[in-house]
Amino acid sequence: MAGLAALSGPIELCRPELLYPRRRDRGGFDCGDERLNEWLRRYAGQNRRNDTAATWVIATREGRVAAYASRSMTGIDRSAVPDGLGKGAPNPVPGLLIGRLAVDRTFSGQGVGSALVLHALVAAVDLDASAACRAVVVVALSEEAKAWWMRLGLRCFDEDDDSCLDLYLLTAEIPESLDRVG
Repeated sequence: MAGLAALSGPIELCRPELLYPRRRDRGGFDCGDERLNEWLRRYAGQNRRNDTAATWVIATREGRVAAYASRSMTGIDRSAVPDGLGKGAPNPVPGLLIGRLAVDRTFSGQGVGSALVLHALVAAVDLDASAACRAVVVVALSEEAKAWWMRLGLRCFDEDDDSCLDLYLLTAEIPESLDRVG
């Protein structure tokens, strides 16, 4: 992955993989937001066992989680979406939800989060080819997170509402976004 090339050096990171809790050290993960730390430690495995979310991680060779992103399928009420997302789509509009994304402080600013997003976007394109996925959806946790996602090409469901944290990217627009990130 292009985002991982810049990470070669003293700490070697693995490619994104599904989280297997017994194989990966989640206990020392610290992204600076205790809600996200706790979600990884307590709920990531539970969500997978219950088939509600799959958590993908980038870890060190030693097994320490450097970053994670959770994904699940979602259905978006067509009456609540912009025309470009809803036009010609079924109700609900099929999408891929990136529910959680966090990077351990040790790896912050090194492209690890972007690499996980790239991985999710490629998965959305693959999913669209086999089962239909109209968009990738994210609920940003803050204005700072919203700005980060928007740099990747996502936009607000309600562009007239400055406080809107619900974001989307049409699957058809993913190749352009990959060029931005990669």
